[in-house]
Amino acid sequence: MKNRWLRPTLLLACAFITATCFAAGDSGARPGDEAMSCAQIASEMQPYAAAMRGNIAALNDTNMQLLALGQKQQARDAPQINATTQAAGAACGYVGGPACMAATRADQANRDAVKEREAAESKPLRDQNLAQSKTLVAQSQQMQSNERLMHLMQLGHAKGCDRSSRPR
Repeated sequence: MKNRWLRPTLLLACAFITATCFAAGDSGARPGDEAMSCAQIASEMQPYAAAMRGNIAALNDTNMQLLALGQKQQARDAPQINATTQAAGAACGYVGGPACMAATRADQANRDAVKEREAAESKPLRDQNLAQSKTLVAQSQQMQSNERLMHLMQLGHAKGCDRSSRPR
């Protein structure tokens, strides 16, 4: 049976795992660690990954919402932007001078207004994304101070467990 415990998503989860799963002051190494199989290492790391799944899923959901909102905004706003840009191009190409300058300013004002409206619409999601990202960073910092987890990750790497799930 292939060891699949370090797929990219699990690697991401392991990168952000919280140290609260194990007691503070953990020494990292345990008797018998060197004899552990990749499956045993993965099994011991599972609570760490499980602790992070919800936070990672929430951040992914927010990212998908931001992507969908951006696509909706682009579909809605592109015709308005294209119209003022074409009008400015026509004014500059046919009339020139002050009419071109006025049309170019109007086009830029339109673009600025659309950009501000889109930023205001996406602000709640962007704020949510930032808060979720900060949570994951804090958890990652905690994870890095967890000697047991660091030992398990090093042990897994030394045993080649991280290579066993890669496509060949």
